[in-house]
Amino acid sequence: MENDINNRKKIKDNVLAAIWITLLTAAALVFGILFIADANIAFIAEYRKIFLISYIVVVSAASVLSVVFYLVKREIFYKLLLIFLGLAAGFLAFFYLTSVTGLWDKVDSVEDLREFVSSYGRFTIPAFILLQFLQVVLLPIPGMITTGAGVALFGPFFGALYSFIGITAASFVAFFIGRRLGYKVAGWLVGQETLDKWLEVVKNKDKVVLTFMFIFPFFPDDILCFVAGLSSMSAGYYSVMIIITRLLSVYVTSYSFSGRIIPYNTWWGIIIWAILFAFTLAICYYIYKKGDAVEKFFKDKFGGRKNGKSDDSSR
Repeated sequence: MENDINNRKKIKDNVLAAIWITLLTAAALVFGILFIADANIAFIAEYRKIFLISYIVVVSAASVLSVVFYLVKREIFYKLLLIFLGLAAGFLAFFYLTSVTGLWDKVDSVEDLREFVSSYGRFTIPAFILLQFLQVVLLPIPGMITTGAGVALFGPFFGALYSFIGITAASFVAFFIGRRLGYKVAGWLVGQETLDKWLEVVKNKDKVVLTFMFIFPFFPDDILCFVAGLSSMSAGYYSVMIIITRLLSVYVTSYSFSGRIIPYNTWWGIIIWAILFAFTLAICYYIYKKGDAVEKFFKDKFGGRKNGKSDDSSR
């Protein structure tokens, strides 16, 4: 009987994995091909066929490797490849849709931008702030996608400002839900299994590791707000930390989307972005896997010492 249950669970897991890989690969290929085929960026247009072939090869390789790593039970590499496919699909879907709708072009012109925003009436800004609020506490929309939409609508500075207001307000609400309403309500909102997973990841290492997770992308910072509320982190520390990290992440994301920091339309800009992406991914992986070591290092360095011994050893 137990073997039958295990076999059914294994089959279910395999089917779900196959569905995820197939859907993310298809989305990444479709939106990537559409974006590259339609892109008006001079550098891409000049070498369009090379970009198309290279992109298809990279996505196909990532898809095949994700299958291989799943079969050999290297879960971390399997999940990293799924994240890569999901990010590729999400980013390129956003860039393609903003390109064909003309949103991206409107950011370059103050008059066009004003005309576009005014077409939504006086509720455009409150509606966008509400969207950013809801994507943290309710809606399963990646924050980078909604922040990018804010840049297309309002420009990098005001897009970041409105994003910061909505996201930070929601971050405090999510913390309050975890702290005051408890585990059951937080689990109902984000999913109990997901909540348990991240509670285990940050167990006994909530301050430093959570702070790093909020700074760097690829971590589900909306879920981590609930996790912080359920952790031993004080409300005062969380308040200061979330304001600083949200300011950094939102403004860096917004100005990155606009190409003001590093351009997307030059070969050297693309290389720098690829290096930064790989570097950030490596840091995120290290924090995820070596959270205990990171927390211990900072506690030893900055946690205070007495008579040559750390606080932990004096207990």
